[in-house]
Amino acid sequence: MKCYRCGSTLSDNDFCKSCGATVVVYRKVMRLSNTYYNMGLSKVEVRDLSGAADLLRRSIKLNKRNVDARNLLGLVYFEMGEAVQAFTEWIISKNIQPEDNIANKYMKRLQSNPTKLDTINQTIKKFNIALGYAKEHNDDLAIIQLKKVLNMNPNLIKGHQLLALLYMKRGDYERARKPVMKSLKIDNNNVLSRKYLDEIDNHSDKKQQASKDNKQQSKTAPADGRKRFKPEIDTGANEPLSGYDVIIPNNGYKESNTGTLTILNIIIGIVIGVAATYFLLTPARVNVLNSSHKSEVLNLNSQIAGLNSQINDLKSQLDSANTDKTNLQGQIDSANGEKDVMISDYEKLVSAVIAYQAKSYVECADQISSISAINTPEYDTKYSESFKNICNSMKDDTYKQAAQAAYSEARSLAGSAKSVDSWNTVVSKLERCFVYDYKDIDYSDAIERLKTAYMTRYQCAKDENAENLQSYKDQAVAGMQSVVDKLTAAEGISASALKSAQDSIGELQAM
Repeated sequence: MKCYRCGSTLSDNDFCKSCGATVVVYRKVMRLSNTYYNMGLSKVEVRDLSGAADLLRRSIKLNKRNVDARNLLGLVYFEMGEAVQAFTEWIISKNIQPEDNIANKYMKRLQSNPTKLDTINQTIKKFNIALGYAKEHNDDLAIIQLKKVLNMNPNLIKGHQLLALLYMKRGDYERARKPVMKSLKIDNNNVLSRKYLDEIDNHSDKKQQASKDNKQQSKTAPADGRKRFKPEIDTGANEPLSGYDVIIPNNGYKESNTGTLTILNIIIGIVIGVAATYFLLTPARVNVLNSSHKSEVLNLNSQIAGLNSQINDLKSQLDSANTDKTNLQGQIDSANGEKDVMISDYEKLVSAVIAYQAKSYVECADQISSISAINTPEYDTKYSESFKNICNSMKDDTYKQAAQAAYSEARSLAGSAKSVDSWNTVVSKLERCFVYDYKDIDYSDAIERLKTAYMTRYQCAKDENAENLQSYKDQAVAGMQSVVDKLTAAEGISASALKSAQDSIGELQAM
């Protein structure tokens, strides 16, 4: 555990040995943050994503530099369909720990797939549109939009919950059950989804109970309410005639009119003839119309197929255009990055000139050495002649001054160095000698002093900072190898100095 004030490794004491800061409360806070992280990890393993997110947010609230908790929280957000929040956590994590951070891998994997990023952006936009429709009570449009969103991003829990809520608003509880169950499949303990499911189950129970009550009521209906057939009572008015009864003709009887009946028969014949003609000719006409209709349908289907082909071609062109747009944007971003580097280099040159005029040769050398391409083949082609002339006019003098100053300060500091931090300073000064004009100093002595500084720092780290022993060893080997590479590439170098540097690598590896 590192001290919050000076960054030194803490021991079992209640205070920091380096700066004296009290760390009792700090230890408890860090341990509680780690406890919340471990609890969140356990929640993730059983797919309780909302519970894990809550615990991880608590962990980060206690220790904002808890990179592991931030990275895991980002993964939880991404699994819940919240890609923007996931990116936010990973970017913060990267700023806290730029190197050896798995968040870099997560972001590169997504950024290498422009189609996936475009889908995420479209999902966010469409969900906001659906949310706006829901607020305006345009439920049908909101449902259609949400189905598109969930088709693009099936893990968006908020989308499933909003779709279920709209179905419940319309009274379609059984249809609302499906998106709720999908959200619980992603996050099996989501509080809001559980609440919706309870509401759906309660409504289903009430509906079943009401159905049972209606059936029971129909079975126990009173018999008096039924309609029954009542036969008519024969009063004798329609008694059969006997042989003594006399039938008297009705005085209103008239003979039928023969002319009228003839005309009526003619009209009936005409109607029958027209009907027969209609039923005989209509099927043939219908067949002709059906044949014409089928021909038109085939023609329209052919036109539709052609239009669909054109649509697919246009979609392909659109995808190609989007890909070109993405590539051009990448080129623009790259060009902007190079422009920023160039501006920074010119600012460093201006600072170097100011330092040189003030005779601050070490500062001037530091500014020149920090120019991005100063020691690369690109230096001759990347910068203008005026830039190189100004830089080169100061470089020789300032590099000599800077090397001598670093060498003198290292020898002076080595006599009083007793801790890892103090030996870090000595190592840094001696390494700087070989960044500048090391030929102007006793570089053989500087190599021996650098080896001694590496080894002494390693011995001090065994007592003070044992967990970083390997990193100190790796840095020492890499630093001495860099010195060997410079001496090998240079001309007029002492053979004994080069051999001493090469032998030092073996001694450092054997520490």
